[in-house]
Amino acid sequence: MTFGAERIKRFPDAPTLREVGIDLVVPAPYGIAGPRGLHPEIVSALHDALKEALFDPTHLAVLDQYDMPVLYLGFEDYAVAARRQYEEERDIVRMLGLRME
Repeated sequence: MTFGAERIKRFPDAPTLREVGIDLVVPAPYGIAGPRGLHPEIVSALHDALKEALFDPTHLAVLDQYDMPVLYLGFEDYAVAARRQYEEERDIVRMLGLRME
């Protein structure tokens, strides 16, 4: 099984979690965070540098080699997605009756 929203080309016969009845998609984005109140010019410079690195042909080739999609979100959308993922994973931990210590 694969954890993404779609099957991957390397293993086209491997179903996604959703296809086997598990309503879960676990993308693997990465980003950077800074302290609250970081100056907007610094936020913009970090965003631009990371976006440039994300779309660098060498990086895109590595993503393609491992059948990983390009997952780009601007800094505001990434903050929303990170909060949503945290809440979803917190709910899963609670549903499973696990505790964080």
